[in-house]
Amino acid sequence: MAYDSLRQKLTYDNIDPDKKEGLLRELEYFNSIAPAGWREKLHFDKDKMQEFFGKHQVGVVIGLFLMIPLLLVLMGIAVQFGVIALLLWAVFGRNRGTPEYKQYDFGQKIITPALKLFDDRLRPIYHHDQEDLVDEDMHYDDALVEAHLVRPVNRKCRSYTYSSCSYDWDNRANTDAFEFLGYRLYYEYEDSDGDVHTDEFFDGVIFKFRTGFTLNGTVNIMSTETKKTLIGEREKNKFKKIKDRDISVIDTENHEFAESFDTLATYDTEAYNYLTPTMIETLLKLRKDYYICLYMKGNVMTVSLYNTGYKDATKSIFSLQKPRHRSTDPVAELDRRLDDYRKAFASIYELKDLLDPDARYAG
Repeated sequence: MAYDSLRQKLTYDNIDPDKKEGLLRELEYFNSIAPAGWREKLHFDKDKMQEFFGKHQVGVVIGLFLMIPLLLVLMGIAVQFGVIALLLWAVFGRNRGTPEYKQYDFGQKIITPALKLFDDRLRPIYHHDQEDLVDEDMHYDDALVEAHLVRPVNRKCRSYTYSSCSYDWDNRANTDAFEFLGYRLYYEYEDSDGDVHTDEFFDGVIFKFRTGFTLNGTVNIMSTETKKTLIGEREKNKFKKIKDRDISVIDTENHEFAESFDTLATYDTEAYNYLTPTMIETLLKLRKDYYICLYMKGNVMTVSLYNTGYKDATKSIFSLQKPRHRSTDPVAELDRRLDDYRKAFASIYELKDLLDPDARYAG
């Protein structure tokens, strides 16, 4: 099977220059209505400063010497109030700007067209479809727990989306289709002293891939942790306890793999077919750097990676958030953003090919 068009564009850099130029004009318009950054506000003319110091060098040196006591006092005050000023700027800075800036839809006018420069089927969304994980009708967060992709949520929690991206997901035959979600599940509560605490259940990235094979049941592979006790180390699985008698616990007879992963499957044969010696080695290499969990159902593989993400596919890479201030160089800003996207797509496909190596050649 030949590479899909998105992969071709990543390989050959086939971006339409006219569309890119149009997006650059839109970014320049955004810069015209966005607030200036602090670097721009503090900018000064270096040539004029050098000219001034050249003409008044002796006077400047004497003046600075006489001002040393005052400068010491001012430095003490600056240390006390500097942090407060920075915090106030960070909190209230987002409210600055013209009405046009406040109403500007950065995601729709900049991010979406930037993604479509690579392929029209790219969109900054994610399908929260529980059918990719379970056969029951339940909230997607609950389905993630049921599929042992996130740690058990024992209370109603909040969710936050860092960023998302979908490529041709409705086309079930396209094994290059994927979905990406930077996601956080957490619960906040206040104790009797008024202090706010956070219980975190997941903070990382969720990937969905169309696999080159189709399962009749499900296969679930989840990272474990070891916990030191008085009698040595023992395996610890933080995920939901298995109560379904129809699910088999898979033993690959590989001691290192058993210490790193727990594996469940509806049908033993499907799990053993997937867990070849090469795949076991691949998963063990990934486990050295990532807390990774896999869940396969039908021709959908869902992968959760805790923390930042996989290489350049970080959890905030496709963020729709509007910048708080304008860029000093729109051309460089657009090139940087497109380069970041290209690297993120490459990382997504690298992970996909590691976990489904035959997908590119599926019939």
